[in-house]
Amino acid sequence: MLLRLNSVSKHYQLGDTKIRALDDITVEIERGEFVAIMGPSGSGKSTFLQVASMLATPTGGEIYLKDIDVTQYNEVERAQLRNKEIGFIFQQFNLLAKTSTLDNVRLPLIYAGVSEREQKRRSIAMIERVGLLDRINNGPAQLSGGQQQRVAIARALINEPAIIFADEPTGNLDSKSGDEIMKLLVNLHKEGKTIIMVTHETEIADFAQRLITFHDGEIISDTKKRTKKKTPKKRKASK
Repeated sequence: MLLRLNSVSKHYQLGDTKIRALDDITVEIERGEFVAIMGPSGSGKSTFLQVASMLATPTGGEIYLKDIDVTQYNEVERAQLRNKEIGFIFQQFNLLAKTSTLDNVRLPLIYAGVSEREQKRRSIAMIERVGLLDRINNGPAQLSGGQQQRVAIARALINEPAIIFADEPTGNLDSKSGDEIMKLLVNLHKEGKTIIMVTHETEIADFAQRLITFHDGEIISDTKKRTKKKTPKKRKASK
């Protein structure tokens, strides 16, 4: 078992009202799974991603990563764990402005204390892997949305994380760029990567092999598909 949440809750106090963003969630993610997380606004899907990825601490319950209880880790330990074991892909890309593709991708290696020579070697190899070697010295402002997301994916992969969390990875992309990103994620899954992806688009969720649906802070369905889509198909233009 790669990731396990055992009776996890996340509550917020808003005046006299307690908001149960997550309410006694138990779920297990196996190594190599591609999981889509869906649900309406306010259902708890984004809170689940934040808690499961160690960006937020749960109010109750336990979180296990690689069979290690990481629930009580302090912030320094959590940051070290995220840098080593978890890759993030965000809707907003979260790239450093006025910073080259190379330097954006190598950032996690700097935090990990990797030598400068090794940083460059690994980063160039990863940038080539996502097809952006000709954009290695360009900053985010010189890249299209799809190219920026590929830089973000390269950065997420650079430390060979155990698990990748993707939060609406195509949400800010046109249809063509979104298809390219999903093709890249599908190929990563075929290579054995574990991916947990939050999305509001059914067409995007269809690429995953498992669908977990949230409503009012609870899991209302958790289904695995017998077969998964092999390659992205053309989607209708979105935003």
